[in-house]
Amino acid sequence: MAIGGLRRHWLAWLCFGWLLTGGCVTSRVTLPRLLPTEPPMPAAELARRIGGLQQLQSVRSAVQLQFTDYRDSVRGVGRVYPSASGALVLRRPQSIRLQVQASLLGSVADMTSDGEHFTVAIYYPTDRQAFIHGSNWKTYSKSVPNVAGQQDVSAFANLRPQHLSLPLLPPAIPPPGPDTSWSVFETRRDELATSGARSEWVTRTYYLLYVAQRNLAGQWRPCFAYWFDRTQRGTPLMRLEVFDENGDLSSMSEFGGYAASDGSGRLLPDWVRIVRPSEGYALRVVFQSPEINPASLPEDVFTLTNDRNLKVIDLDAQSQL
Repeated sequence: MAIGGLRRHWLAWLCFGWLLTGGCVTSRVTLPRLLPTEPPMPAAELARRIGGLQQLQSVRSAVQLQFTDYRDSVRGVGRVYPSASGALVLRRPQSIRLQVQASLLGSVADMTSDGEHFTVAIYYPTDRQAFIHGSNWKTYSKSVPNVAGQQDVSAFANLRPQHLSLPLLPPAIPPPGPDTSWSVFETRRDELATSGARSEWVTRTYYLLYVAQRNLAGQWRPCFAYWFDRTQRGTPLMRLEVFDENGDLSSMSEFGGYAASDGSGRLLPDWVRIVRPSEGYALRVVFQSPEINPASLPEDVFTLTNDRNLKVIDLDAQSQL
C-alpha cells in the first residue's frame, strides 16, 4: 500500500510538470516596451522644481501657433486650422499679450490679460469682428453671437489669453498646511512614441505631484497635477493639469524641452500644447528665439485699445441680463 501510494503521488507530480511545460501551449505577444527610469527623486525636490520656475519673471518671443477645434471630439472628429505666426509677451504674475497673424490674412486676433480681466480683439473673419471684454474667473457659455455659416470659428473665439499664462507661469507650490495638501506617487502610461518614420508603443513611468486645497466650505478640491517623466534625462515636467473650483478638469498642458540635452532644467519649454475641454479647442505654441527676463518691456505692451472701432461685447454685462 505504501509503495502504491508513493507511485500515485509521483505520477501526479509528473502530470503536473507536464502541464506546466510541454502540455501547456504558449504564444508570443507584443507588449509596450517598458522604458528604463531615472534614479528616484524626493517629493520635496519635485516641489522645488516648480518653485524654481518662479525665476521666469517675463518672456518675449515670436511663436508659431497651431489651433485645433475639439468641439466634435465625442464623435472622434476634429478640425486643424492652418498654422499662424504670432508675438507673445508674458510677465508675472499673470500678465500676457498675444498677437496672432496669418500670412495671407494679416492680423487675425490680438488679446491681453492682467490676471483679473481679459480683452480679445477678433479681426478675422470680417463678419465676426468684435472687441470682447470679460473676467478671467468667470465661465461664459457664449462669447460671440452665432452667425449662419460661421460656426467653424466660434471655438477660436473662445481662446482666452489667460489660458496660456497659467501653464507657462505656474504659481509656486505652497507648503503643506491646514488648507493645502500635496503628495507624490508613481504611475505608468502606455503611449505611442514616434521617432522619424518609426512608431512603437512604450510604457513611461511618471511622478505625479498632486496639489489640493480646502475651499471656504471646508471641502478639499484638486488644484494642480504635475507630471514628471522618469524615463527622460533629468526627470522633466511633461504635463500640467489644472482643475476649476468644482474639481473639474479645466485644462491639460503638455510640454516639450523643459530639460536640456544634459538633463539640466530650463525656465521655458520649447513648446506647449494646451487642451481646453470646456472651450472645445487645443492650441500648440512653439517658441522661436525667446528672450528670457528682458531688461525692460514697453509700458503699454499689456494694453489693448479698440483702434478699429470694432463692435464691443461686454461679457460681464451680458451675463447680468
